[in-house]
Amino acid sequence: MSPSARPAPGRSSVPVLCYHNIGGNGVSEEMFAAQMAWLADRGVRTLRLEELRSVVDGGKGATALDGPRVLLTFDDGFRDLLTRIAPVLRRHGFSAVSFVVPDRVRPEDEEGEDAPIIADRAHEAFVQRGERRAWLSWSELRGLVDEGVLEAGSHSLHHLMFPVSAPSPGPVPDHWAYAPWRGKAEAPRLAPDTAGPLWLAEQGRAETAEEFKARLEENLATSKRILESKLDREVASLAWPWGRWSADGVDAARAAGFDLLFTLERGPLCSGTDASRLPRLEVRRRKGLGWFASRVHIYSRAVLARLYSATRF
Repeated sequence: MSPSARPAPGRSSVPVLCYHNIGGNGVSEEMFAAQMAWLADRGVRTLRLEELRSVVDGGKGATALDGPRVLLTFDDGFRDLLTRIAPVLRRHGFSAVSFVVPDRVRPEDEEGEDAPIIADRAHEAFVQRGERRAWLSWSELRGLVDEGVLEAGSHSLHHLMFPVSAPSPGPVPDHWAYAPWRGKAEAPRLAPDTAGPLWLAEQGRAETAEEFKARLEENLATSKRILESKLDREVASLAWPWGRWSADGVDAARAAGFDLLFTLERGPLCSGTDASRLPRLEVRRRKGLGWFASRVHIYSRAVLARLYSATRF
């Protein structure tokens, strides 16, 4: 079935779509424009975070939605939000949420990247040389937020991986987080610093659960404090880096003041959905418009989304 022939999207669940960069090694600019046009042509509108909170809380249950809705999210805060994404959103009267890493925000005196962004190269340039040209500056982010085309959430303070074990011999994984260990005979296992206890090399042990929760609460509270100070508005949503989370992490996030916690799990989002475990669907580069249309169709219907996600492993 062609995308144009599919039934209209439903209104009993809200698909939350997750993007990173547009162009470069992300979804192409042409495909992103086609996806947004497809939504607009079918009367789909974008939700803001407060509206989504009402849906989850039951104040505005899924059956009360007056039409099909989606939430658009962009992780990392890349500069193409300004150069490539915002113009498409404005064309359709859409808005989106950018989950920002305060430690990556570009200094005002560093030139911003205008070319399409290769996400893994941008992260490696930061890890290796401290370069932030691929990210928005605070003034650019503030301008988009003040305009209303973007809302901001946290993507943690650092968005880094750290050791979770002592170094051991073996091949070093081909991932930007392992760049400092390339060419070495041994390396530790790495994991997101927000996902669980880290390895304390000087003490030869892993963090306790209590140490992890205290460290993570400080990490997330600091990210929230910086974002709120720079943007002059409340920030209470968080997207877990790499989608990885734990029960202790949820406790730390709540203690830090976040009440909407986004994962990369799949499922319906409707009245009664656990706000600490909100699903998102990652939109990848090689997926065509037919795939996009089918997933919006599925995840805009609560029963269908629940059944379909149960078959995905």
